[in-house]
Amino acid sequence: MSAIAIQYYGKRFGSDIPKTFVHIVREIGELARAIESNNTDLAKMEITETAALLFFLADKYSLNLMDNMEAVYRKKLEKLQSQA
Repeated sequence: MSAIAIQYYGKRFGSDIPKTFVHIVREIGELARAIESNNTDLAKMEITETAALLFFLADKYSLNLMDNMEAVYRKKLEKLQSQA
């Protein structure tokens, strides 16, 4: 988790979760544009910004995003492997 990104967005958005979410959606749109135009450098930046915003949003919900992602996708992968 990026403490510096959480701190940055905390100063920018405070506790305004709806405003944070709208900004995430905008960043996803910018990522789509970067991918469509095959702009790798811009895509990397937009992925970084989107991830940082998701870490910030997770922090607002007291969610350890990395730990939760690990647990959720471990279960999903086990289910997928058992179907093979």
